[in-house]
Amino acid sequence: MKSIPYFIVSLLLLSSITIVTVGQEAGEYQQIVSKSFFEPTIIEVEETVKLEVEGTNSRLLREGQPILPIYTETLVLPFGATVSNVYCEVNEIETMVLPKDIMPGPQRIRLDLVSLPTKTEKDETVYNSEVLFPNDWYSYSVGVGLDKNMEHKTFLTITTYPIRYLGASDEISYAKSIELTIDYEVPNSNPFPIDSTYDLVIIAPNKFSGVLQGLVDHKESKGMTTTLVTTEDIYDDYTGYDKPEQIKKFIKDALETWGTKYVLIVGGLNSKWIAEPREHKNYGVKDWYVPVRYTNIAYNNDEPGFLSDLYYADIYKGGGDFEDWDFNGNHVYAENADPLDCHPDVAVGRLPCRSSKEVKDIVGKIIEYETGICDPSWFEEMLSVSGDGFLDQPALNFLWNINTIPDGEYTIKAQSRNNDGTYGPIDETPITVAKTQATKITFNHDDHLTTGLEYPFEPVAEIVSISPGDVLGAQDYTYVPTDREAYCNSFSSWGNIRYVNKVLTINGKCYDPRPYGYTTDIHVWIVNSGGTTVFDQWRNGVEMYYEGEWTTGNQLLNGRAGGPYYMPPQINTEYVWSSNGKWTGQKDVINAMSEGQGFVFFSGHGSPAVWANHYPGIPGNRQNGDLYGLKIWDLGIPIFPMRKINNPYKNPIVVVGGCHNAMFNVSLIPTLLDTRNENMMHSYGNPTPECWAWTLAKYPKTGAIATMGNTGYGYGILGEWCTSGGVDNWITTEIFVQYGNGFDILGETHSQAIESYIQNIGLGDLGDRKTVTQFVLLGDPSLQLGGYA
Repeated sequence: MKSIPYFIVSLLLLSSITIVTVGQEAGEYQQIVSKSFFEPTIIEVEETVKLEVEGTNSRLLREGQPILPIYTETLVLPFGATVSNVYCEVNEIETMVLPKDIMPGPQRIRLDLVSLPTKTEKDETVYNSEVLFPNDWYSYSVGVGLDKNMEHKTFLTITTYPIRYLGASDEISYAKSIELTIDYEVPNSNPFPIDSTYDLVIIAPNKFSGVLQGLVDHKESKGMTTTLVTTEDIYDDYTGYDKPEQIKKFIKDALETWGTKYVLIVGGLNSKWIAEPREHKNYGVKDWYVPVRYTNIAYNNDEPGFLSDLYYADIYKGGGDFEDWDFNGNHVYAENADPLDCHPDVAVGRLPCRSSKEVKDIVGKIIEYETGICDPSWFEEMLSVSGDGFLDQPALNFLWNINTIPDGEYTIKAQSRNNDGTYGPIDETPITVAKTQATKITFNHDDHLTTGLEYPFEPVAEIVSISPGDVLGAQDYTYVPTDREAYCNSFSSWGNIRYVNKVLTINGKCYDPRPYGYTTDIHVWIVNSGGTTVFDQWRNGVEMYYEGEWTTGNQLLNGRAGGPYYMPPQINTEYVWSSNGKWTGQKDVINAMSEGQGFVFFSGHGSPAVWANHYPGIPGNRQNGDLYGLKIWDLGIPIFPMRKINNPYKNPIVVVGGCHNAMFNVSLIPTLLDTRNENMMHSYGNPTPECWAWTLAKYPKTGAIATMGNTGYGYGILGEWCTSGGVDNWITTEIFVQYGNGFDILGETHSQAIESYIQNIGLGDLGDRKTVTQFVLLGDPSLQLGGYA
């Protein structure tokens, strides 16, 4: 087919991976990006198809829209560069009719302790459209941030779409090659000094300056040029719409005057008992030692904004202009419609201390950590803690027609088999067929009794859509169990009861409760009172994934593994998982962390006070399958579990996946009173003086040296896309990817994880924008991981 040219003219900036210039002089330049692709491979999956194309390196995974292979590449250009033209040539376009719809992208589900997921619906505006999706063969985005040498650059991220989908006719157009020609201009200069005066700037109230002097001296002794600047001085010397903007303008000045690389903010709320977290939609100032910026991003209307310290790190946007997060100038910051840059321009971390004692305690730990090389006997150990995130059981939908079956007693039997050929126990449900009697059918979810919550266990089969003693009678009956009875049922209808026209739909569960056990075959057969089989069917290859364990594990899934896979080879990982029986409660986590590690990775569900997940398969639903990992306090023994972690000066970097674990704006009385979450404390009456992530880090000798987590709702993905689909599981894993890539200063690891997320996943979805803006570092961004020689 004839080549088709495409032409776009715009004035924009760029985004990062292929370095096309080093120290380019001012002027006009051109770069060509060319990529070839093979013919698509079609894989049928139930009622849909998957497409694979050799030559691509990623997938378009938008919720409810077709999953398409894509190729993404980032060009690194000088700071302040602008793109003048992008010209696209597409060659050898062919078409193909598909046998089924393309599989839709997965839903992103909140990782809190109370949310109930809903079913992912296909985007009918795409699947019924007579216009190709995506609407062009390529797209690109522009950002300004830090490259892998922590130098200020412009990034141009180009995404090519070798397959485009015509939903109305299930037809694809695919290209054999795509070539892009980019014209860009390099400015005469950039604002940054050649040599750095202060690598590290500490921002704190005057109240903490005396306690922090020891940290300044320590950093200087390690060759980290450091200065302390008080909030009082910043307010005197800098102007802005509000106090957070005054601080941001100071940081910009520090970058351009001193060549600063790291900014450490020291100061949180001024009380752990009662403090106002947010007196304005844009900020919290009155009760804060160092103020905070709140976004006004309302993803799925889950919460009206959240804390974001990325605001202080994202200094520039396209062309090198100041990024104020207020695109339309209405003084409502980071709204849904604001096109935020989000690329970090400086590594920022916060110690949200509420007293001089907390400052003294965490400073003491930092100094001890960096005084020498951390002993490899503990630093080269990693701890992964997780379980099953969601009940991603598909509906089995066995259909038993009893119209010609004699009345009498019957037993429904079910048994699962894993891919090693191991069979599990037989689940038996005795029922009665009495076509003239009243129908009685009840929901039954009790597989926790089958396993006894002891793992690993043999493959499990569980019939839930009818219970022992039930009667298949004269009346039709349907029932949709709530997610409080059948978690994630609203997503896949796996637990629905349906008995219509004397046909019973048999639903239930089948899974392999051991590490990485994700496929089973289930055999369902029915015998009468004489032992004769009257029904006999199989469902093969039924999948269920333990999302948290894949995220914290070392096995690839759809091209991306969990965190330990990417760590340096000398790092040894212990897996404290629910599926291997090593995690049965808080005591297991406390004992494991007391051994000392360099890194700890939690992935699951959270709140400001709790981190938790589930046993594999979530047996007996969440009320029986929930499993607590760490709480900041407990009614049982110990009352303060984190204090029982006995790892003095063996303090790990902790990465936590889940909702609100790093929401550092809580205090005790507001969380106690917010029983209905009307004030968005996300505590539901659970008194929380300080958030989970900071509580773990603030202890004087024990606990963590730093934590990273979400200030708002985190989001996860059910099933096979849990590691590769973006959001919480992706960005938390990326910390370990970047450490494995050689970024061994904490703030660089954190900022490069955010940069990598933007380049690989993008910011096209509000959930992605929320993911990067809420992922906060509660720790020293200049911390040398593993200590100094």
